[in-house]
Amino acid sequence: MRLSLLSLAFALTASTIAQYDNQTAPFHLVLVSEDDTVNGEYLASCHEGAGIEALCLAGKPSPSKPDPTPGSVYYFNYSTSVETPNATLGTPGYVTWVLHGGNFNESQALGLWYSPATNIAIAMFWPGLEYAWGMAFDTNDMLNIQYYVDDTVTPPKAGDTTGYYNWYACTTYFTGYTYDTLSWVAGDGSQKPQNPSCAKVGVKRVFI
Repeated sequence: MRLSLLSLAFALTASTIAQYDNQTAPFHLVLVSEDDTVNGEYLASCHEGAGIEALCLAGKPSPSKPDPTPGSVYYFNYSTSVETPNATLGTPGYVTWVLHGGNFNESQALGLWYSPATNIAIAMFWPGLEYAWGMAFDTNDMLNIQYYVDDTVTPPKAGDTTGYYNWYACTTYFTGYTYDTLSWVAGDGSQKPQNPSCAKVGVKRVFI
């Protein structure tokens, strides 16, 4: 039986995640923006707590340092059992990163951490599945989150799958750490971040 996008978004169980055993070649994540201060920035995993990493802005390539983030190599895990609602938006799956410890290597899935006091969510890798979230790369290798319910109308209406690209680079604070991180603004894309440091970005996959 093929899993729906709803299953991907909410049925975050060990049995579900285990199905995503197909993995792409490694890649970097690079910001695309009209704001020159962040355009071209590479993203790198940065420590936010025990086994928790955000995606921090890590610099731009230069002649002396063509690859500013050699340690931040990412993968995309997907399953042939999961339906692709829109081929242009891409196959849903999980952006993953391997946390290397003293005696372990743990693959973690990217998710979004929300606080009810802000409309900004921080993109983070966590142990386990609590915050893992299904994402996709479209035909231009741009990262998106897909959903098929429109609740801007009454009653909410289910229909065609929409891809959202609500990514921002923001200065964020979490458990004592202040970084410039990849973040997400909740909603249909029309909302502005309440955090005044945020710059609108896209996230592009660049294969190594």
